[in-house]
Amino acid sequence: MKQLSSKIVSQLEREILAGRLPSGERLPSEEKLCAEFKASRTVIREAIQQLRGRGLLRSEKGSGTYIADPSLESLGSAVETYSALAEDADFLDLIDFRILIESECAKLAAKRAGERVISNLRRIIENMEKTRGARNQFSEYDIAFHLTIAKASGNDIYSILLGALEKRCIDYAQTNRGNDDWYDIVVTQHREILDAIESGHQQTASDVMRKHLLASRRHFVDLEE
Repeated sequence: MKQLSSKIVSQLEREILAGRLPSGERLPSEEKLCAEFKASRTVIREAIQQLRGRGLLRSEKGSGTYIADPSLESLGSAVETYSALAEDADFLDLIDFRILIESECAKLAAKRAGERVISNLRRIIENMEKTRGARNQFSEYDIAFHLTIAKASGNDIYSILLGALEKRCIDYAQTNRGNDDWYDIVVTQHREILDAIESGHQQTASDVMRKHLLASRRHFVDLEE
């Protein structure tokens, strides 16, 4: 059943990407798809769910399923779904991708960030200080710090992609680390990133962000080994 579902997903995806199923058009009914692919409703529904997760389909309650309109939100949804389902080996690739994006975001933020962004980042770090040891709250502020920098980069694609990746990456770090020393290290590294951005030192901001994220990557590799 899984093999057939994957085949249906691949074929419908080709139809959508080739424009033969244009955005905004309603997807054929489950009955028609069952007949076309000689598959059960369960298989068709599984295929539709996968395509929805990739951001290629959208559902309207009481109306049906439609080919999704191109949007950054769809892109983010597809990446978030992939990151949530990715195996550990693929997760390492996501970490590398995140390092690449965030290093550039920090560099651009050092160039473009105004006083409002700096104040927001400073306030987030203060809240991180107050929530040491409280994993969930600390994680929320950690995510907010990185997303604020991504938005300050001025690149909407960076911001959307990072928003899709950030939660799993930081949740993973929170689950596998969490002693007092770790909280101290994270806060200190975040302060270094903020100092570089506030000073407008673009390359330094990029370098300290990369250093911060490489530490998480090394920890992940150590756990795998």
